[in-house]
Amino acid sequence: MHVLILEDEASAVSALTRLLQECRPEARVLAVFDSVSTAQAWFEAGTRAPDLIFMDIHLADGSSFELFRRVTISSPVIFTTAYDQHALEAFRVNGIDYLLKPLLKEDMVRSLAKFESLRHHYTTGPAPAPPAPDFGPLLRTMQQLAGPGYKTSWLVHHKAKLVPVSVEDVAHFSIRHGLVFLTTFAGREYEVTQTLDELEAAVDPQRFFRGSRQLLFARRSVTEMEPYYNGRLLVRLAPAVREEIIVSKARAAELKHWFGAI
Repeated sequence: MHVLILEDEASAVSALTRLLQECRPEARVLAVFDSVSTAQAWFEAGTRAPDLIFMDIHLADGSSFELFRRVTISSPVIFTTAYDQHALEAFRVNGIDYLLKPLLKEDMVRSLAKFESLRHHYTTGPAPAPPAPDFGPLLRTMQQLAGPGYKTSWLVHHKAKLVPVSVEDVAHFSIRHGLVFLTTFAGREYEVTQTLDELEAAVDPQRFFRGSRQLLFARRSVTEMEPYYNGRLLVRLAPAVREEIIVSKARAAELKHWFGAI
């Protein structure tokens, strides 16, 4: 079994490959890509299609769903994601499977068994490969299911107390030294226990934008954007963050669309 992995977090790649080897020692990983653009180049090179693809929903330069708009993919896909379990059920009834982070062995066993059951239908004769699925309706279904459950507040620790913070007061979430911090428009910072992927999945995507692997910011926190080298964007926030925010060329177009600029 030849496998392709699309994942932008090294720890997640390690966990996935470890579980894969435990469950299917004969599996061979053809390549690992952390972005839509690098995966696109691989497919466009005409390399042999993998038997199975493990694909994170969020990659270094944007959503992995963008890859399906750029190239034809006929291989079965198992997504890895931090989305809410109830939303995932909408995909499972459509015959697409997901591994919820953090990855568990029993989930890997179930997903591989489902893959092998489906593959059997295409290996018993000279049948053509299945057509690439349209993930658009599935993504919209997930967003509709998740919509009413967007997180609206957090209880954060401050000294010896728990302090409620409304989503209206959140300017951005950022990663520093491996820790995730919530920053309010008043400039107060609080450490939170969720990962940035978990926070991104929990908040309204119309309100927050994932500017980079280290930053998730509110629309209202953006003060200005400036064209940057090679089609990228320099974004300034209030309150400011400690490092420059450089949004990749691919994500820059998405950011402008998010603001309704294009």
